Amino acid sequence: MKTIKEFVETGIQDLSDLKDALQLAMQLEFSTIPPYLCAQWSIKKDPDRVEGILHRVVSQEMSHFALAGNLLTAIGGVPRVGYAEFLPKYPIKYLPGGIYQKMPVDLRPLTHRQVLVFMQIECPEFPPVAFALTGRPATIGAFYSTIAESFSQLQPTIDANAACVEVPFAKRIQNVADAIVTIERIKSEGEGLEDSPEEPLGDNSVAHYYLFKEIYVGRRLIRTDEGWKFKGEDVRFPEVVQFKRRGRPSEKSALFKEALSRLLLDLEECWSTSKAPNVPRMFELQILGRKLIENGICPDFAWAPVHAEESV
Repeated sequence: MKTIKEFVETGIQDLSDLKDALQLAMQLEFSTIPPYLCAQWSIKKDPDRVEGILHRVVSQEMSHFALAGNLLTAIGGVPRVGYAEFLPKYPIKYLPGGIYQKMPVDLRPLTHRQVLVFMQIECPEFPPVAFALTGRPATIGAFYSTIAESFSQLQPTIDANAACVEVPFAKRIQNVADAIVTIERIKSEGEGLEDSPEEPLGDNSVAHYYLFKEIYVGRRLIRTDEGWKFKGEDVRFPEVVQFKRRGRPSEKSALFKEALSRLLLDLEECWSTSKAPNVPRMFELQILGRKLIENGICPDFAWAPVHAEESV
């Protein structure tokens, strides 16, 4: 499969390329969720609801992951997420698709440095960019722009009845125009809009980069006479639980990995049968992850072999 740099620099040439790009987009979106969850679950005392910011970001990343899968099924693809290689092996210096990260992305408690790592992940394609390349920068935003352009150029046949995962406030993809709107939603919620990156969206939310920046600078982003500035209410940094990145294998860690694997198998089945996601299993994963962190253990977002029938 091509890297994101290759997709951005050479474009998406045909339907097979587009399917590969959307499968990569799913892996890219999912790769950000474990680090964000570990930071969220580490919060102990939280006077200014920082956990709420992280929860919003995680929820949107899960939506983006689902929307990328819906785009893939809409053009006749089959999302694959229930296998070991789908999961990154943290720490990682490159996000899936080869996007370089100067600060390694790892599973750690919430710290100011970890927030900088998150801002690095969500860095906009317009300045400041993640890193400079000849021509168009190979950022996440540029990757999604390339995917949107390919829908316009290739005009793939859209299966309006394709299996999909329902996402709040997202309409079923029935034509190319719907697909492009879906891609723009993913892009704008992640890094903002190029003409006004700090401008809140219709739901009074701001892009992830700026949500993380609120935590880092300790002030809410508000509209002032000078434009959008970090001059709102204080955002005090929460007290967190420390945990070890690696430890001895334990029964609780094994249960977490099994729950994660079954959840991924469940999600994969959603795109073949249109069944609803297994929400209780999501809560199970959260309970197990929080319990591990409370005991000073890092949740291991790794694959544990399970039989497909166990995921039902």
